[in-house]
Amino acid sequence: IDLLPQLAWIGLSLKDRYSVLTQGANVVLEAAAAALDSGLPETAVEWLEQGRSIVWGELFQLRSSYEELSVAHPHHARRLRELSVALEHASATREKSLVLSEHTSSLTHPATESLQQEADTHRMLAIKRDKLLQEIQHFPGFEQFLLRKQFSRLRASAHSGLVVILNAAQSRCDALIVLADMDHVIHVPLPNFTFQRSAGLQNMVEKLLGHACVIRSDDRKGDPATLRGVSWESLLYTLWNGVVKPVLDALAFSVRDTAGELSRIFWCPTGPFVFLPIHAAGLYGIQHSEPGHKVSDFVISSYVPTVSILTSPPNSPVVPSGDLRLLAVRQPSSDGLLHLSGVAIELEHIRKIIRSSPSAQTVLQELSTGTVEEVLSLMKDADWVHFACHGTQDAKNPTESGLCLADGRRLKISDIVALSRPHGGLAFLSACETATGDEGLSDEAIHIAVGMLFAGYGGVVGTMWSISDKLAPEVAWELYAQLLWTGTRPDYREAARALHDAIGRVRERRNVPFHVWLPFIHVGL
Repeated sequence: IDLLPQLAWIGLSLKDRYSVLTQGANVVLEAAAAALDSGLPETAVEWLEQGRSIVWGELFQLRSSYEELSVAHPHHARRLRELSVALEHASATREKSLVLSEHTSSLTHPATESLQQEADTHRMLAIKRDKLLQEIQHFPGFEQFLLRKQFSRLRASAHSGLVVILNAAQSRCDALIVLADMDHVIHVPLPNFTFQRSAGLQNMVEKLLGHACVIRSDDRKGDPATLRGVSWESLLYTLWNGVVKPVLDALAFSVRDTAGELSRIFWCPTGPFVFLPIHAAGLYGIQHSEPGHKVSDFVISSYVPTVSILTSPPNSPVVPSGDLRLLAVRQPSSDGLLHLSGVAIELEHIRKIIRSSPSAQTVLQELSTGTVEEVLSLMKDADWVHFACHGTQDAKNPTESGLCLADGRRLKISDIVALSRPHGGLAFLSACETATGDEGLSDEAIHIAVGMLFAGYGGVVGTMWSISDKLAPEVAWELYAQLLWTGTRPDYREAARALHDAIGRVRERRNVPFHVWLPFIHVGL
């Protein structure tokens, strides 16, 4: 496991780092299972944290403030910050050049030479940083600096709700529950669930959606294929009975009278679990209409790629002041894709909610051109951002996944990770496949939603697959009405609860098919 970060060395390009990680894709899941066989659940959590989302973890490290090091060794902390900033800049420059070269049929000699110089600079900075880290790790008390995080530190990340890691190894499946005030892991074996079953359910999801509509990038909606003997009800029952109910039983959760009293739970899935709608597990049908048969009756669900993503304290040290600036990015006419009639309705809903808000706490910013450059520029200063456009998960090159903007260009993951903005705020991605991920590297969370977390947003509303152009405006209306009609400055940390309630109200009003409401999920804090 210690070798995995070295395989995906920070001096390589993003594409190369992800490519080499495919060689050890399932190693960490089996290692965690072996730790559980030996009765070491805390070690299992530490290994899963160390060996998953490796690239994101390294990128987050580049933006760390290193408070403890600054106190004990200020000179080394300053050098590390300088090298980290330079390395991040060099990496972003190299990525842009590589993307440009891939879309150019033939490169001139100077262009090839420039690419090589950028690669050399990137590698040189990475080597210097590695050497500096080795120096720091020789200091007393800093032997594990930026290495494997001990469970004693990881559990503090569960400050806003318990974290449930779902591990799917070939030999066994388990739930590992982390609570901030508990010095050990609650280990819940899942004997009625196997890796093969989780992979089978993933295949069932693909069949229900229909391969053609899942991979389409020119429509927000996805109409499922009708299959005999396969149903959403059976899939969600299997998840409930084999995975979610054992977790809730271990925690002795009971049904609450109102959603306002529901606790939050952060699901951290691995392997095939990543592609399954854990947040909707339950028993559906008239006979199960009373509360107590679905996960949504007990908790408010969010997803996280790692435990550490929640490390930021629940209360920001700087209290935001002034009006909240909400940037709305709508489908541009020049994206070259099918017109989405629901986008205009969605944006008008947001305007109406802001106009009728009991107190002027929110200012809406809208685009003039909708280009990648304009959007990135405005995202730096806006507090929240709402995208209502086409989105796509690029199966061949996941870092090229993105949101479709003007002139047929995408706001790609590689663009988003280069963005630096203050921490906090909500990103609502009302577009297809914004939290889909890559099947070959499910544990690296290569999708737009996590990219937004890295860019500094505290929470993200994303989509597991294609969404309905008719339902998206309804969900946006319900969510923003709850968040913006409070009379106080909106808090992004209430978005998970608002999404939970929004989907509930939409389903109460009419019979919405499973595939239409299931894809909406909350990621992060």
